[in-house]
Amino acid sequence: EKPSVPIGRRSLSKKMAEEEDPVCKLPGLKEECKTTQCAATLSHYQECVERITAKGGGDCEPYYFDLLKCVDKCAIPQIGKILK
Repeated sequence: EKPSVPIGRRSLSKKMAEEEDPVCKLPGLKEECKTTQCAATLSHYQECVERITAKGGGDCEPYYFDLLKCVDKCAIPQIGKILK
């Protein structure tokens, strides 16, 4: 009698079921970078947010983009090493 699922699929499905789902490490690396290499930039951004909140208007966009640039510059080489 012919099986309803080919053996190759059955073994592949079993293997897939036993493996863990991959987890993206980039968000964790970015958070780590914020508190280490980008701590000063994060502080400047947070100070701006506090000033803007107190004034009731304004913009912290330059500080935000400085923070993003710093975090990317820190995290991207690290994720590159992991993916190789």
